[in-house]
Amino acid sequence: MDDVAARRWLVLSIGGGALFLALAAVVFSVGLLPGEVAIYNGILSRRTPAVREFFWWANFFGNWKALLPATLLLLVVSPQARRRWWLIALVMLGAPAIEHAAKVLVGRSRPQGSAMGFPSGHSTGAAAFAVFAIYFAVKEGWGRMRRLSLTVIVLILMILVGIARMVLHAHWPSDVLGGFLLGGSCAAAGAWWDASRSPA
Repeated sequence: MDDVAARRWLVLSIGGGALFLALAAVVFSVGLLPGEVAIYNGILSRRTPAVREFFWWANFFGNWKALLPATLLLLVVSPQARRRWWLIALVMLGAPAIEHAAKVLVGRSRPQGSAMGFPSGHSTGAAAFAVFAIYFAVKEGWGRMRRLSLTVIVLILMILVGIARMVLHAHWPSDVLGGFLLGGSCAAAGAWWDASRSPA
């Protein structure tokens, strides 16, 4: 990849990380954001048994039981990803470690129960995987339609995971957004590191 592409990933990483830190500071200071309860209640108002069942399954894509096989599949289909298996493992394990630390530091509880909620771990993992999948699809030079299809699939799954965390009473909207920002910025940092060291 060229230097321009590497810089784009760096900007995404720094920008996402800065937004995450800003959001974490606001959540720590004020707790629930304006309109957050309304968004959460609006989602729950559409929570029929069929909707809950659907999102119970969608929630699985943010769990390690789905992320591990998905990551292994990425390694199978992408030789470039196999070369950097250790980088993918570092980010996919490192992002949750940062997420757990942030939960303790921010200290905001979930909608139900006393467990800490910001940021969402499922959203963090789903976003990190989505960004890595998109990065390696581009790096492999796959055709436009193949890359676009993969991008749409992983982003839809990521969004569904975020909605599922609210449908299942596990997180507030800002928990989900924080997870997306954290996971995405961590994976973008890994993509930048790799892109900046790869031949053009």
